[in-house]
Amino acid sequence: MLTIDWKERLNMDTADYIAKKLPKSDFDFEIIFNAYPERVNGKIPAEVIYHVASYLLQLIGKKHEDYLPFYRALWNKKGDYGKLAFSQIISKLLNKKPAVYMPLLDEALNSASSTEIAAIFDKVMLPLLRKYPEKYLDKAYQYSGSPKADLRKNGLHLLVKLLKKREDLIPTIMEHFSHQWVYPLGDTMPNHVLMLKAVAKQNPEYYLKVWQEYGQSRDPQIVELLCATVTEYLPEIEPPIELWCKSGNARLKKAATTAHKILLKKKGA
Repeated sequence: MLTIDWKERLNMDTADYIAKKLPKSDFDFEIIFNAYPERVNGKIPAEVIYHVASYLLQLIGKKHEDYLPFYRALWNKKGDYGKLAFSQIISKLLNKKPAVYMPLLDEALNSASSTEIAAIFDKVMLPLLRKYPEKYLDKAYQYSGSPKADLRKNGLHLLVKLLKKREDLIPTIMEHFSHQWVYPLGDTMPNHVLMLKAVAKQNPEYYLKVWQEYGQSRDPQIVELLCATVTEYLPEIEPPIELWCKSGNARLKKAATTAHKILLKKKGA
């Protein structure tokens, strides 16, 4: 934990950096915290970087849009510390000026690794989605449907984390995904399975509502999707699965047979 003395020292060095270095486009912001003595696994703790980034923004104030090249350099050129600072800064600024900072965030995500995408989603997007879902859900859906595998995977995980924090959003999120079920899902099928499994765990009652709505379907894709989500015995889903097991459609029968075995195993456990 940062002591008062070190907070004062970091604040003083941050102010000095803004006054003397940043106006000259000197983006080597490490000078602010390099003297900090404590290390975790050889690195300066994230708490220190977050403090510096937050105080830096506080001093910049309403002129924050003047420093886009600095924020971009933090992500692209300043390593792990820069990425931490970038995430902290964007988390504070994005909701103030989405038109300015969302493109900057997307630019960073396009060059990010899967681990970095997950971290920045947790730091930036998840808190905003919890507070302002009406403003940012469409963006989260875009991420979950991205052609980039890492972005698509983490976008889906972002929505799963959101529904765990905001159970009231489950109907809204599921409506978005279920609308896609009438079209070929292709390699995105596992995403829909994961989402529905998350709903089943978080809100079993809503999961059963999905079965009530689609349990009479003969669409192979929908049957495969529903059957792939079966992990527990629920008496309400046993009749449609047994019916599908008797289907003359090979895809329906195969999916249902697998699900039925799971049901019987869980029923007898």
